[in-house]
Amino acid sequence: MKSALAPSIFAALALSTVTPVFAAWYEDMQIGPAWSNTFAATIDGKETPAAVKGILVDLGDGVHALFDTETLRVVSIYKGFVHWGGTPWTGEHGKLIRIANEGDNAFITTPAGPGWGDASGNFTDKRSKDLHGWGNLDYAKFKGFFRDGKKIIFSYEVNGAAVLESLEASGDSVTRQFQIAPHKGALSVILGGADAVESASGPAAALKGGVTVAVGGKGPTLSKDKEGLVAKIAAASAPLSFTVTYAKGGKAAPAAPVDLAARTKGGDGIWKETLTTTGKVSTDKDSPWVVDSLGVPDNNPWKSNIRFSGFDFIDEDTAAISTWNGDVWTVSGLKGDWSKLTWKRFASGLFEPLGVKVVNGVVMVHGRDQITRLYDLNKDGEADRYEAFFRDNAVSPNFHEFAFELQTDKAGNFYTCKASPVRGGGRGFDTIYPHHGTILKISPDGKNYQVIATGLRAPGGMAVGPNGEITTGENEGSWQPRCKINYFTPKQAPVFLGTEPSKHDVNKPYLEPLCFLPMEVDNSGASQVWVPEGVDFGLKPGELIHCSYGQSSIYRVLPSPAADGTMQGGVVKIPVSLGSSAQRVRFHKDGSLYLCGLRGWQTNAASETAFQRIRYNKGVEVTLPNQVELIKTGVRIHFDVPVDAELAADVESYSAERWNYVRSSQYGSGEFSVDKPDRELEKQAQEKEIRPNNHDKIKIKAVRVAKDGKSVEIDLDGHKPSDQLKVSWDLEDKDKKVIKGDYYGTYRKPSK
Repeated sequence: MKSALAPSIFAALALSTVTPVFAAWYEDMQIGPAWSNTFAATIDGKETPAAVKGILVDLGDGVHALFDTETLRVVSIYKGFVHWGGTPWTGEHGKLIRIANEGDNAFITTPAGPGWGDASGNFTDKRSKDLHGWGNLDYAKFKGFFRDGKKIIFSYEVNGAAVLESLEASGDSVTRQFQIAPHKGALSVILGGADAVESASGPAAALKGGVTVAVGGKGPTLSKDKEGLVAKIAAASAPLSFTVTYAKGGKAAPAAPVDLAARTKGGDGIWKETLTTTGKVSTDKDSPWVVDSLGVPDNNPWKSNIRFSGFDFIDEDTAAISTWNGDVWTVSGLKGDWSKLTWKRFASGLFEPLGVKVVNGVVMVHGRDQITRLYDLNKDGEADRYEAFFRDNAVSPNFHEFAFELQTDKAGNFYTCKASPVRGGGRGFDTIYPHHGTILKISPDGKNYQVIATGLRAPGGMAVGPNGEITTGENEGSWQPRCKINYFTPKQAPVFLGTEPSKHDVNKPYLEPLCFLPMEVDNSGASQVWVPEGVDFGLKPGELIHCSYGQSSIYRVLPSPAADGTMQGGVVKIPVSLGSSAQRVRFHKDGSLYLCGLRGWQTNAASETAFQRIRYNKGVEVTLPNQVELIKTGVRIHFDVPVDAELAADVESYSAERWNYVRSSQYGSGEFSVDKPDRELEKQAQEKEIRPNNHDKIKIKAVRVAKDGKSVEIDLDGHKPSDQLKVSWDLEDKDKKVIKGDYYGTYRKPSK
């Protein structure tokens, strides 16, 4: 299935509809035989969203079939491909990819609704109204698919009966192949829409447009019912295999049944070539942290567009890394000198995967439709089983409901976070579905889940701490005055994190963030990571690092627990220069920090993508504060090294300012005075988008230096709660090395 090698068209993609600058780069990429996405289709002459959790299968000979994994319905079988749309592909917001099944292209097209009947043979759609026409059926379960070469075999259950189904094209005919396990009750499946059926009897039928249908093998009988062309399958005490063939322009010939189970053991690979790149290893010995870069396999035979979106380590030498438009690659050679890094395309066609986690050696990927567990059954370096591990999350056709991250805790529970459905242009929201703007905690077996947070807008990423603490990023917008770092503990869950339309049923007050971050610090938040025990990274074990996707930067998070038990604090920047955005981070067992990023929405990223390693130069002095306490009189800043006593005691060595934000339905917030509040202006900001820039300069009243020279206590004039507090310093260490920096935090209540 063709789609893309992309030039760099996403560098400044903001939340507005974008006209692509370059020609159709995406038309050249070989996506693979199965492509998961939300697809529109032409049904009854109208363009309509057809499958929010759809899989488009390449059947060969230019024929494709769209399968709806929620209803187990073949939406359409047609000659042709797609009409392009979708943010990862064309950059457009709100325009879905539409299959080209219009006109005379289609063999069959079926309307919305269940593809299989319930235990009584009823096709009535009884899904919850909260799902607005979408969602899984309660009697049918999609379990994933197997890949045997380019052949795709769907696996699902209907009324407790295990079903394998595959489709195959040859010339002007298409055959659906079924294999059904023994089942006690009768089964019914729709084979064509009601308006298209001309006649049906026994093993044959005729559809409008000159399409004939024939059944091969024993089992089903065809009938023209109100739902359309229906195959009815009697109860069976033994496995049952049969085929249904559609032919255009001639009489359909029955096809012989196929042993589909035999083709679920791991088939031939389709990306047999491996690629090599050479890493660039820094020789800098003077900086506390240095950055090494893996080469990117962007010049590959399948013209796969490489924009790294999530990763994890399979072992110490190999990582699995996803791309935004659906690939998973493996890269090995991490333990060596990086003179030869070997890349292998492992999987393809996943739905905007933005999170990867390896569990017991198995790669798991979080996409918009589900968490997929990828098995390499025959150990040839390619996934041939795409198991639907967890798919209870609701999905809408909105372009913005990105499915971020995939993390686990010590007990093996999984965590994901999901954006709210922002409208094109970034202001306001489309219809809110269950799970929009939430964090889900999913059991280790994928069978149960709970909502532990609501009210997210676009978190970008998250982390799970050593004691179960949950953190996320956030992107400013409606109900989110600025980017921020959310923080809460398991005992606090479920929490509400601020976006009113996606509050759902969490009847709790808004949980204030650990800190807000001004635009120059972070204009699009991403993942966090906790420094593990036993790691020498220049930071203490148990510390938190925050990634800014928008500013391509990473920050040391300095929490300052308030006396009432809530968490506040701020950040200081870790001085590294990254090749692309800072989106996903994980620590390697060797103590280095790996990071990947891409350009897909607003970011200042230098390049389209990068996969990098950050190493601590052991023994090099770290001059960042290791703690900032928010106290009644101001701040107490702690350093790892002694500072020059004379400079440290001079009030002229410091500066500070503060301001507030207004949280409302407007996009983001201006900056408002704390010392001289203008309530009328703040009221206006609730009603229309205004952007004042009213900062309060703070007088430094006094500074006290600790006896060891490593801490300074700064008295701030009129110190009071503020959404944003900035404190800057210009000091030297005892060897006259300059120590300059900025702290950005949020102060609500003193630590003591």
